[in-house]
Amino acid sequence: MANVRVLGPFGATIGETRADLGGPRQRSVLARLVAAGGELVTADRLIADLWPGEAPPRAAAGLQSFVSHLRRALEPDRPPRTPARVLVTAPPGYALRLPGDQVDAWRFAALTDRAGTHLAAGEGEAALHAARAALAEWRGPAYAEFADLPWAAAEAARLAELRLLAVERRAGALLAVGSAAEAVPDLEAHTAAHPLREDAWRLLGLALYRAGRQGDALAALRRARAVLTEELGVDPGPALRELERDILAQSPELAPARPALTVVTGTVRRDGTFVGRAAELDRLAGAAERARAGRCTLVLVAGDAGMGKTALTERFAGTLTGWTRAFGRAPETGGAPAAWPWAELLRSLAADAPPGADLAARLAPLLDDVPSGGDAQTGRFRLNLAVAAYLDGLAARTPLLLVLDDLHWADDETLTLLTELPGRLRDRPVLLVGAYRGTEIPARLATALAALARHEPHRLDLAGLSAGETAELLRAACATRLDADAVTVIAERTGGNPFFARETARLLDAEGPDAAAREVPAGVGDVLRRRVARLPGAAQHVLRVAAVAGRDADLDVLADACGADEDALIDTVEAGLAAGLVTEPGPGRVRFAHALVRDTLLTGLSQARRTRLHGVLAAALERRRPGDSAALAHHHLAWGGDPGKAVRYARLAAEAAEARFAHAAAAELWCRAADLPGDVRDRLDLEAAAIRASALAGKVEDARARRQAALPAALALGDPVVLARVLVAFVTPTLWTTHVYGTVDAEIVAAVGRALDALPAAAGALRVRLLTVLAMETEGEPGDTGPRAAGEAVALARDLGDPELLAVALNGRYLNSYQDAAQREDRWEIATELRALAAGHGLPAYECLAHLLLHQTAVARLDLAAAAEHAAAGRRLSREYGLPLLEALGGWHRGLAHVVAGRLDDAEREYVRTGEHTARSTVWNSARGMQMAALFGIRLVQGRVAETADAAGWLAAEWPHVGAVADIQALALHARGRTADARRVAARAGRIRHDYLRDLSLALRGLRALALGDRATAAAVHADLLPYRDQLAGGACAVVAVGPAAQILGDLAVFLDRPDEAAAHYRAAARVAATVGSAHWERQAAEALRALGVPAA
Repeated sequence: MANVRVLGPFGATIGETRADLGGPRQRSVLARLVAAGGELVTADRLIADLWPGEAPPRAAAGLQSFVSHLRRALEPDRPPRTPARVLVTAPPGYALRLPGDQVDAWRFAALTDRAGTHLAAGEGEAALHAARAALAEWRGPAYAEFADLPWAAAEAARLAELRLLAVERRAGALLAVGSAAEAVPDLEAHTAAHPLREDAWRLLGLALYRAGRQGDALAALRRARAVLTEELGVDPGPALRELERDILAQSPELAPARPALTVVTGTVRRDGTFVGRAAELDRLAGAAERARAGRCTLVLVAGDAGMGKTALTERFAGTLTGWTRAFGRAPETGGAPAAWPWAELLRSLAADAPPGADLAARLAPLLDDVPSGGDAQTGRFRLNLAVAAYLDGLAARTPLLLVLDDLHWADDETLTLLTELPGRLRDRPVLLVGAYRGTEIPARLATALAALARHEPHRLDLAGLSAGETAELLRAACATRLDADAVTVIAERTGGNPFFARETARLLDAEGPDAAAREVPAGVGDVLRRRVARLPGAAQHVLRVAAVAGRDADLDVLADACGADEDALIDTVEAGLAAGLVTEPGPGRVRFAHALVRDTLLTGLSQARRTRLHGVLAAALERRRPGDSAALAHHHLAWGGDPGKAVRYARLAAEAAEARFAHAAAAELWCRAADLPGDVRDRLDLEAAAIRASALAGKVEDARARRQAALPAALALGDPVVLARVLVAFVTPTLWTTHVYGTVDAEIVAAVGRALDALPAAAGALRVRLLTVLAMETEGEPGDTGPRAAGEAVALARDLGDPELLAVALNGRYLNSYQDAAQREDRWEIATELRALAAGHGLPAYECLAHLLLHQTAVARLDLAAAAEHAAAGRRLSREYGLPLLEALGGWHRGLAHVVAGRLDDAEREYVRTGEHTARSTVWNSARGMQMAALFGIRLVQGRVAETADAAGWLAAEWPHVGAVADIQALALHARGRTADARRVAARAGRIRHDYLRDLSLALRGLRALALGDRATAAAVHADLLPYRDQLAGGACAVVAVGPAAQILGDLAVFLDRPDEAAAHYRAAARVAATVGSAHWERQAAEALRALGVPAA
């Protein structure tokens, strides 16, 4: 079911997938229907709202097109020719038929109304819950994207007023439940922002009075009087005047109503009872049975903080007999080595089942923190194979339960190994359980979850406990026995969150029954702060230092950092243990009972104090753990007081991360070190490392930006070797451009030329890489700069006899082999050589690239079977060696396969998915443009080009320098009936580049010439496209094809009155279509031949 958001950024999701709502005007159709609240909006009204002023002649057709596209976006799985259920036709217009809880503005309004109803009925707790839920929906101003449209401005104003009302109802509810002090801060801000709202002043005065601040309450009412007098010239209304009188008289009517809470004498033993989760335990048991039968099974457990994910997995592990069990937890803060959860898990296993000497040596980076030598990519692959081999051996003896907790904090290396293991252990009795916070999914975890989907994991989403289960938990956790009414109140207030319930129980034990009547605030911050405040001052200080140290801390490091002796520190730890704030996970270590405890402590520290404590901890670690480079780097970088040490430890930690193939972690360390002040030469050396690591981590745009920023300093230094190292650090294996498409960075090209001129003769390797940089920066441009540089690089690399250098140079040569159609075979030879070279010399990144290049060229050669094989091999290698750039660029071929087969809806979904996945990362800066070009190709085949006008306008704004974009926009405008505008746009069309988009661009220009009746352009395109007659138009890029190039050549020949040539072209198109197995393109060619009155054969 679709879920639409208009509060804050506008958008819609289908499940977990973001819906493509099209361009601005199409998006405004959906927004306007949301604003109508599910009621009918006539077509005339929609047209008037979409086109303020005068609507274009074909506005009605445009509206129908927008509605059609939105229906597909909102109901992607709706069978063809079945009526729409979401965006429905309701003559004489349209309406949005969604449940009230599927639109955030509708939920917001309903919850605000509900809060008012509960307040009026004296139901404070229910009112507070509703008001907080309403305000949680507000993510920013409503309909901000459409603020210049009159209908949106009116609806946004209504919702903004409703939000102010929700704030006041929340404050009223807080007063009703006796939490006056908690209401004061928000009311202070609210009255300052909206000083003319008298009820807000009334609530503030009452809250201050009930919080024991009678003087402040009267002062607030005087401020209200002054504002109203100065701004409006009026006195306060009756409610404010009456409140002032009552405060002065200390009227008993101002006292809050106190909830009844009965304490029953007696105690029960608190034993950490686990309650509920019967259904989840049953599902885990079923998954375990499947795994025991010899099929590796994956279970993903998601839930909010405190919902009991860890308790569930530990409880389940305790029910298993005859299993080997191991746990690993991702640390919340920086400083831990890469892939730490796996290291923790494997070390616990190895303690009881040590691996053999050979396997132990291969596992040393995880078992003993021993860096691996040799090629990083190969080492990473071998390490992952070693982990799988070790676990495979253990599973051959007993079933394995492997639990990875807190995956929302996991690093790339942890997640990469998790995504690989189900496939490597598929036929072993292994149960893999991963737990994470479903509301805190970073991009890397989202990517991993998408990759794990192919293994069909069992998914458990933990909700709150039932009222009965919460009552059971409360009675077990609370020393004071409670009657049924008290338990019901607390159970409702905590929402079934086990952590909230336990914290409330502890608070009740500590402060009595009145505390149980107060609201537990979001994040239980007030509860935790109160518990911390009850500790001795020394204990509070130690816990704050521990919070800066991380989720876990070593006692000797804490003692050193706090200047405390061992006995005193143990006393403070025992105080924290007694308060339930910390636990002891092992000898000499302390861990916060929950991340929320640590978060609460950190929020109480100023940034200045945190910074100082990082420095104190860095000094303590140097004395106690001088070899812990990861933690030392983390604290020194956060402190910043000794840049020299920060750089030294960051370098050590980054090198260790690279040894574990954790390029993302290494990139962060290198970048932070490079940003510190220091000697220019040293800083540029760090910058080169940061650029290289960022590129390897797939953050290509970031790497390029860093190189650009470092260039002035490198040029000013005057050392050609340093300049060259900065320039070549960015070189990364790629099958497409890694800069802004269609442009040349003159500054980079000039710097490369300067470095080449000054580089010493002995620096041959740097020269090869510099020439490759020049070749890649100038590929597709007029002249022979790119091809000549690529050729020189290959020749020099062969002379030097360095396989990796030759692989780099061959990549540059491939990108410069699009000068004419015949170079298709040159590209095949280059890619074939690269594959053999990489496979024979252990260059996995370039082996992966070679397969993707062979896939690309195989499409151009019409060998789709070979293309599929190479694409699969390339994807496999890109995942195994952590190459996000190549994985992203290699994912587009699936859309093309659907296009060729005529599965256009499947193709569209694939292009949208791949484009959004690529755009969310920073691996490639042209993903959005390529996605829109691919979708345009689909619309061409579907005959729905008119729907692409907004998208084409976006392309024209983003890529005005790309000649073919003008052709796309002109085709879209012409399809909309705006032929004059189309001609004006077509007049701006520039040259078509000699690159991987040339055949596609020529085809689009030819179609534009046909649409606009441009004979001169048609003749020129016919001549330029003719060498591609036996290829697909778009086959060179292997992303999107608009059909056989011969089909477009035939259409051009018909237009140019060359019927004999046209017939030959159409026959060639039929042959191409048959070769690639495209029945719909084959039919298209046959129909064209029949129209000419000639036989197909």
